[in-house]
Amino acid sequence: MAGYINETLKVIEERTSCRSFIPDSITEEERQIITSAALRAPNGGKMSKFSLIDVRDPELKKRVAKWCDDQSFIAEAPAVYVILSDFSRWFRLFSSHVKSMGAPINFPREDEILLCEIDAVLAAENMVIAAESMGISSCFIADIILNYKEVKETLKLPKYVMPITLLIMGRPRNKPAKRSSRINAPYVYTDCYQEIADDELEAMVDTLIPKDKEGTPTMSRDEYIRRYYVRRLGSWLSVDRTMSVRDMFADWLKNPYTD
Repeated sequence: MAGYINETLKVIEERTSCRSFIPDSITEEERQIITSAALRAPNGGKMSKFSLIDVRDPELKKRVAKWCDDQSFIAEAPAVYVILSDFSRWFRLFSSHVKSMGAPINFPREDEILLCEIDAVLAAENMVIAAESMGISSCFIADIILNYKEVKETLKLPKYVMPITLLIMGRPRNKPAKRSSRINAPYVYTDCYQEIADDELEAMVDTLIPKDKEGTPTMSRDEYIRRYYVRRLGSWLSVDRTMSVRDMFADWLKNPYTD
């Protein structure tokens, strides 16, 4: 643990994503520890506006993998959790107990979409750190936000519940690769945001560009940036994600009393 003040920081600093796992490599006790950690995450107003779907059925795992851009390794993961934003429980409770002079009660709108997502992601990160501390690797899969209508129907998601991310876990087949680099740019500012200069902006991606065995970049900055643009904003996947998320938001924002 040389170089770290404590074991917690070591876990955070050395954690890396993993997509290849030893089958059946998580015990029921470990699952309980991991999901308990989710409930201990910070959350707004002690409301814990998230839920987890623990996907056990092998055929359902295959469907989940299909939803997530056909990433087959998902179906082989020992643990697969769909992380959900969830205001459904509280809305039902409010509907039962809050009297509004005969008028319908208010319902959650855009602000609660954001706040529920925060609760869900904080819970998921707690799960990752708890798992890592026990030698269990993990990977977040954002593509669960694709195919929302099918996800909603198959998982029987009620109103005010939406998928946020997928989390897969297991003990790694091989030692996970060394933690990947991050952008080379300032990200902590004092008192106000400060835009970086153009030359710093260009250099930001240097640590991300793939390198050969000798450490020589395998592509130019321009090529890397253009490729990343296509991957993130210029591909069919980006369009499909956008349409699916719009469907999620439209479902959430429908007036439950008139639609």
